[in-house]
Amino acid sequence: MEVTANGKNIPTCAFGNLFIQGEKLADTIAITVDRYHDGRDLSLCSFCIRGLTEDGWEVNQTLTPTADETSIRLEWQVSEVFTANSGKLRLELRASQLDRDDNEILVVKYNMQPVTVAPTVSGTNGPLPETAEQAVSQINGAVDTGLRELSDAQESFDLDEVKARLDAMDSNIALFLARPEVIPMTAQEYASSVHKANSLYVITGEV
Repeated sequence: MEVTANGKNIPTCAFGNLFIQGEKLADTIAITVDRYHDGRDLSLCSFCIRGLTEDGWEVNQTLTPTADETSIRLEWQVSEVFTANSGKLRLELRASQLDRDDNEILVVKYNMQPVTVAPTVSGTNGPLPETAEQAVSQINGAVDTGLRELSDAQESFDLDEVKARLDAMDSNIALFLARPEVIPMTAQEYASSVHKANSLYVITGEV
């Protein structure tokens, strides 16, 4: 974003509502000012942008100047300290120099209209309406699929075949039970024993 100063006034309308609370780098704003002010070469100055919140917190960020013959360009990569708090933020650009005793001399201050830092969105975590509707739709779809598979399984179950298998098992059991018991014994044992009904006695050799 490019902003050009008009004398000592720097317009902020282009980014007056750009900042949101908590941003690490809201934007990079290139500010162009005149190189010379009141006969003084400002390319020899240090530049700092200062912010003051509604709660009285002061923040500062040093800007590196790039000068040509008539102007100075300052790139302001908006630091997170300027967006830490929401509300009105007053801004001021300063150019300063050090004297022979290393004392800072404030050369010029640029007027900037306040900007607004919008509050961040916050609240209780929960599904958005469309997310909740999507979850319900997925559950209903899963239920429908399960019911359809159960119905298909019931239709594919051949009850007549099961009954036929059970009848065949009953017949085999009845046939097995109808077979006479085979009892081997000697003639002497046969003569002295009580004979059981439905039994087949096989006379073996004498022991």
